[in-house]
Amino acid sequence: MSEGTLFNPGFLGASFNWWIGQIADDSTWRDNQIAGKFESKDQVPGWGKRYKVRIIGLHDKEETTIPSDQLPWAQVMYPITAGGGQANSGQTSNLRQGMFVFGFFLDGQEQQVPVIMGILGNNAQTVLKTSIGNDGSNFAPTSGYANGKNPPQGTAKPRPPDEGLVITKPKSPEQSEECAPVPAGVKVNKYGLRADKPLSPKQFADQQSALAEADAKGLTGNERDEYVQQKVAAGIAARCQAANSSAGTPSPGATKENVDAVHEASNADVKRQEVYIKKTVMMSTCDPVQSAMKAMQTAIENLTAEINKVLNAAIVYVDAVSSKLQQIKDLIANFACEIAKYMKIIFDKIMEYVLKQVHKSLNKTIPAVPPNRRYQYADIKQNITENIKCLYSKLTNNLCGQIQNFLDNQLEQQKAYLDENNNVNNIQMCAVEEMVGSVIGANMKDMQSGVDAALKAADEFLSDIQKYISEGSSILASIKGIVDNPTGSIAGALNFENIKLNLFGCDLKPNCAVSDYYTIQSGGAAQPQSQQPNPVSVAESAANPKPVGTSSEKPFAQPTKDSPKVTYK
Repeated sequence: MSEGTLFNPGFLGASFNWWIGQIADDSTWRDNQIAGKFESKDQVPGWGKRYKVRIIGLHDKEETTIPSDQLPWAQVMYPITAGGGQANSGQTSNLRQGMFVFGFFLDGQEQQVPVIMGILGNNAQTVLKTSIGNDGSNFAPTSGYANGKNPPQGTAKPRPPDEGLVITKPKSPEQSEECAPVPAGVKVNKYGLRADKPLSPKQFADQQSALAEADAKGLTGNERDEYVQQKVAAGIAARCQAANSSAGTPSPGATKENVDAVHEASNADVKRQEVYIKKTVMMSTCDPVQSAMKAMQTAIENLTAEINKVLNAAIVYVDAVSSKLQQIKDLIANFACEIAKYMKIIFDKIMEYVLKQVHKSLNKTIPAVPPNRRYQYADIKQNITENIKCLYSKLTNNLCGQIQNFLDNQLEQQKAYLDENNNVNNIQMCAVEEMVGSVIGANMKDMQSGVDAALKAADEFLSDIQKYISEGSSILASIKGIVDNPTGSIAGALNFENIKLNLFGCDLKPNCAVSDYYTIQSGGAAQPQSQQPNPVSVAESAANPKPVGTSSEKPFAQPTKDSPKVTYK
């Protein structure tokens, strides 16, 4: 029988050659797959799910003798549950560069047609290299996200998802051993370290230095041991903090690429938990002012959580991994507009109170106006209402920038906002009351001048017809009283109730919602009684407001002079 490849007796089982190898740098085989949609199969340079495999014992470790692009193509053997692709019955192979696979040679002794039968799984303890395809770098555990000679660019570059990012910064073996918690059941020595292992060189150096210091201080007995223990523990804590810091280059292993540690916490778990415990505002119609102020407190609590995440990003690795890495002022700008949403409710309540007081006073002047002129007076009253509404609409348009400026000033000027751990403290209701009062106080002058302008028409009208009115001076005095104090008491405005929910004494009061916010994890909850808003405190803050400016909002993107003209048909 011929010794040619097609008549090799290995096909009949007489010769079955196994092999184990490593999938080569994907720049040598990824052209078989296009990253994205394409119109025709003819656009694919190669064909089939094939891979370049460097086989142990057959191909050299280095790239000099047999470069990866000259390795034979390896086909993939699928299980019977995968199908062969006909009638759309198929599964996609999930192989990546650096993976160790095994199989057999379809051509037996010729060893030119390898077939991949399976793959050797990676475990969590294996340290994965972050480069592939370089001299001397083959046949070693390699990350599936490793950079090869010609890594893909743009959207074609594979990026680890949140599920594939660990939350503990990769460390060297020495760091991992020192910072790992003592396993349950293992005895510890007087330094709180594992008794079954000797001190590391750094721990021993800390011990000797502490002993010398203790002797110099004249410490003996338990005091000496306690002093040394504290010094050794402090050294370990400092090294572990540096090891967990996001500063510096982490050791390889920042990604989860294993089949055994399926329950290892990932960045996705951290982000998911943040969503679970994030507070979502629940507004109440029973007392909109108090509900709005509680909503502001909830929004600021969410803001402080995000700010702490940014502040800790340089210290704690998990925050650096899962943080959006936005600047604190950008975070404040985003939350300021959310807070302005609830601040508008308070301004609307003040506007409602002002309109009620204005019309209450103006209505007293109607009987004194001659009947043939009352239709003109009615038009003037309608214009006053529209002008005051327009005034408050303009004021609320600036709330976003004013709140942003207030929060910026508080974070920059008040060191009390940062605790000893460099975190922003939880914002109490008194701080919310101060913010609301300061913003109201900053707009008080505009409120008064706006109402003055709105009432000017009524003042002029009554002055013109004063000769027809027997009580003209007293009517004008009542108008002047409104002009002098158009907003009245802020506390009264915030407590103002224009529409009664129960019109008759026998009506049942509606059941008001108890919850102020809810979380996905715990459901509905409410602020404690000690955190209930106090309108009097808001009024006091409005009388003595803190400086509030207006931060400029981000402008819309403008086309450059080189941008092509667009014609809309």
